Parts: sequence; structure tokens; C-alpha cells
Amino acid sequence: MNDRVVKSIGIPALGLFIPNLSGLINNRLYTYSELAACYLFFIVVAFLVWEGNVRLMYFIRERFPWSKKSYYKIIVALFFANIVYSGAISLLLLRLWQYCSRETQGDNQHLINTVLIIIIAACFITNIYEILFLNLEKEYNESRVEQLNVAKAQAELEALKNQIDPHFIFNSLNTLSFLITRDPKNARLYNDTLARVYRYILSNKERDLVLLREEVEFISNYFYLLKIRFADAISMSIEITDLSAENFLIPPISLQALVENAIKHNEFSEKKPLAIDVSISADYVIVRNVMNRRSNPQPTSKIGLSNLDNRYKLITKRNIQVENNFESFVVKLPIVRF
Repeated sequence: MNDRVVKSIGIPALGLFIPNLSGLINNRLYTYSELAACYLFFIVVAFLVWEGNVRLMYFIRERFPWSKKSYYKIIVALFFANIVYSGAISLLLLRLWQYCSRETQGDNQHLINTVLIIIIAACFITNIYEILFLNLEKEYNESRVEQLNVAKAQAELEALKNQIDPHFIFNSLNTLSFLITRDPKNARLYNDTLARVYRYILSNKERDLVLLREEVEFISNYFYLLKIRFADAISMSIEITDLSAENFLIPPISLQALVENAIKHNEFSEKKPLAIDVSISADYVIVRNVMNRRSNPQPTSKIGLSNLDNRYKLITKRNIQVENNFESFVVKLPIVRF
């Protein structure tokens, strides 16, 4: 705590003010040079009382923190630091001054009054210091908690991002393996498109937000990979113009997670295709698909939407909205204007 300015003003002021307030010194009895020496001595006394109390408070704060044994801290701080130290050091030094001064010897009342005023002043100043220390400590703790929360959020976000890539690779390699054995001609096209899609993932892995236009272009390429495998059994319409997509930001790979979720949990065929609609409304991108639950659902960890929701909370401080009326499944993704 930088209190040099306060000390440079407060200590001399106390050294000049207290002896006159208590009547300890009779200025008429001294020459100017003697008065200068007397008040210099009083300033030294004020400095020793002030600085000594501050040092003791530092020591007491370390030995008796407020979070533990605060009752003992109050007793020790007020009694030993303020009363015992301030009273003892001022009484000893002022008694020495009084013995060497021109004042009436044996005049203990003014000396006692001076010591009492010094003790009161020391208690007051120490309490001000303690209040300032507590406020600084509170601000530091709040700042520290905020820093820890940010670090925790960043770590959680990185963990969620790292869960996306392996999952996507696993599904993509399964699809490529299927095409190599069933449709070698389209396997190469799938591989080339997959390279473009995965390049998008790698280039945006460290980014929290991307242009909605970039995400729409990515999901179009990703859905093209799905069309190679499923043909007319799936369809997707995107009702987002290039102009509107330029004005918003969205966490990367958000739409892919929802399309993948729809593929995983619904039955579909060429006679009964799975239709996915992507649109924009107000502050949301809306992904909707007609529900046709699988009769034999695939094993799932059920963390896809949870991960997506956690990512949104960490990045945008908003949650995704899920609507399920057993006929259609709708997810609303908050988007960020810029």
C-alpha cells in the first residue's frame, strides 16, 4: 500500500498539533531554535507511533487473518498494537523530552492527556488502515476469483472443442470406409470434400466465433458429404442470405453438431426422407427437423447438445433453446451481432 503522501502530511501534522492540543508544551518558554528542536522531536515520536502501528498491523494480519480467529485478532490488534505500543513508546519518549524541557517538572496531567490523545489517534488511524486493507483485499480476491473463473471457463471450452474433433473424425472415417467398399467412384470425391471440411475445423479450432456466412458454407460442404452416403434419404434447406450471414457471429461447428444429432437419432429412407431446415430469426439461427425416432436407437453418450449448450454459455453467456413436441425437433442457437 503506497501511503507516502499521507505519511508526509499526517505525521508532521500530528507532531505539531497534539502537543499544543494537550497543553504539553508552552511555546513562550522557548527560543525559535529550541521550538524547532522540540517539534522535530514530536514529529519523530509521531513517526515512531505511526510506523510502529503499521508494522504491527502487518504482523498481526499475517498471524491472525480475518478468515480465521478474527476474535483474537481484534483483541491483539487493539490492545497490543494500539494501546500498549502507542502508550508505551509515547510515554517513554515524551517523559524523556519533559525531563530535558523548560516545562514544569512533575506536571503529569498534560503528559497523560498527550498519551491518551496519541492512543486515540493511533486507534483511529489503525482502523482506517485496516478498512483500506480489507477493501484492497476484497478487490484482490474478487479479481482473483474472476481470473480463476476466466481460466476455468477457457479450460472447459478447450475441453469441449477437443471433444468435437475425435467424434467428427470417427464418423467421417466410418463413412469413407463404407464408400470405399460400396462406391469407390464417390469415395475420392468424398475424400476431397472431407479435406476441405476438416481444413475448416482445423483453421477455426482456436477461434470462439466465426462469421455466420463461413459456418453456413461449412455446413453446406458437410451436408454434401452426407448426401454422397445417404442420397435422397436426407435433404436440407438453408434460408439464410449471404447479406444476413455477414452481420452475425456464431461458435464454429455449431450447425454440424445439430445436423449430426438429427442423423443419429432419426430413421429415414428415400420413401420417408429426413428434412432439415436451417433459418434465421431475430437473434437466433434455427435448426428444425421432423422427428421419426429410431426403433432401435444407437448407443449415445447424450452429451452432444450438452456440450453445445456449454460452449454457448462460455462464449456468449447465453443458452441454446431446445423445443421438442415429438413431431419436430427445434434448436435455436443464439447469434452475436457485430
